Amino acid sequence: MIPRPKQMRVFKKRFWMTSRIDYQRNAELPEKLFRFLAADLDAYYHKLIGVGFLDDDHSTSVRFTLAPFTRKVPPEYYFLKVDTLDIQIQAESPSGLVHALQTLKQHLYLAYYYVQDEFGEPGDLPCLEIRDWPSYPWRGLHLDVSRHFFDFRFVQRYLDWMSRSKLNKFHWHLSDDQGWRLESRKFPRLHEIGAWRKEADGSVHGGWYTRRQVQAVLDHAALRGIEVIPEIDIPGHAMAILAAYPELACVPRDFEVPCVWGIFEDILCAGKDEVIDFLKELFSEVAELFPGQYVHLGGDEAPKQRWKDCPHCQARIKNQGLAGEEELQGWLVKTLARHLRGLGKTVIGWDEILDGQPCQDPVVMAWRGDGIDAARKAHDNGNRYILCPYTKLYFDARNNEYETIGTDQIILWGDVLKFRFQDYSFQRKELLLGAQANVWTEHLANKADLKEKVTHRLRPLAEILWNGEPVEDVREFWDRWRDLNFTL
Repeated sequence: MIPRPKQMRVFKKRFWMTSRIDYQRNAELPEKLFRFLAADLDAYYHKLIGVGFLDDDHSTSVRFTLAPFTRKVPPEYYFLKVDTLDIQIQAESPSGLVHALQTLKQHLYLAYYYVQDEFGEPGDLPCLEIRDWPSYPWRGLHLDVSRHFFDFRFVQRYLDWMSRSKLNKFHWHLSDDQGWRLESRKFPRLHEIGAWRKEADGSVHGGWYTRRQVQAVLDHAALRGIEVIPEIDIPGHAMAILAAYPELACVPRDFEVPCVWGIFEDILCAGKDEVIDFLKELFSEVAELFPGQYVHLGGDEAPKQRWKDCPHCQARIKNQGLAGEEELQGWLVKTLARHLRGLGKTVIGWDEILDGQPCQDPVVMAWRGDGIDAARKAHDNGNRYILCPYTKLYFDARNNEYETIGTDQIILWGDVLKFRFQDYSFQRKELLLGAQANVWTEHLANKADLKEKVTHRLRPLAEILWNGEPVEDVREFWDRWRDLNFTL
């Protein structure tokens, strides 16, 4: 199985594959979640083994139980028991039930394809007990929809891939220089203007998600135990915002949404009060739409030349007693973090926010280089942090030296298996929340290319994120991967 369960007992007695399944639940399990779990398992079960091979004389009982255990267990812990004509699944959280279901589906697959009787028909499933839980609470996958837009139904498929791998945090990169992707009722020019760009060949690329489509994604994620983290990248990577509202720049002019990649000098002005008011209103709208705990405000790759030349920014630096432009960004992060905290949200930022001496509230994503220096800096400042180092967990990299699509670096699936959380864990181990892989789309213009990049490395990612240890025996992992014949 992938990821490998932490505790598993396999018995000699066999589970019977029957044609009829009786699904049950306890009263605490919401009806909507129960229907989803039962329908998902039922569709998979009958598609996998076919009614013609099944035992028609018996009925299998599958019971989902959402209830506390008699002893204290880790978050997302689940218990799975497969008996002769009975399957029991228990967890204290809905996500635990979802993880148990994915484990059961893998076990069913192995039983059908690899346990055969003397007539060549599917054999019975070995009975077993599994007690399993993740090592880290943050097991994420990121998707950039700004550089290239992917419709909301594809995003739902992306969440399905995550669920099958027991990932639980979807980082949705909704804005950047090359496009704004979220309907805004307060600032409609963001999606009316900022969502579209003219390409070099004269064609137009873009798109945005309506509030109804966002809600469809959120509902899809919630049933699968996945939290959606929206990112609105500021103060840099904001050309799409400036194209819609040029007065938010230090030096307003007619901006266009760029069709080329890179870092742009024009960023949001941190010295104008109207910019701060705009951002507070904007993030209030985002916080109202997204029910999760976290909001990501970017903070990366923000050149400060405009701020150095801007009288508004220089006045802010002087009035706030700041040391310079980096501390001005730190002031901006603190201001928005305080505002979002009042709305019940926790701010996340890329590791550049550490350069401005932030408070301890924001969660830091360590991405530059191998991420070790950024992780240590976050730890020493008392910030919780998440690992997504550029050299190790950027899945827009090429899969091998023969590929032509992707960034210049190469990250093999075997390299992902070697990722060591231990290199990023210091004295206060509770500050390390986990890790995620980032999927940027400058070089991934269509769904096929994106799927190719994720497919090769998602299962190794699932293994290391769940168990928190590098995989030393790569061959053994490959055998598990091959036996399950995973497809997305």
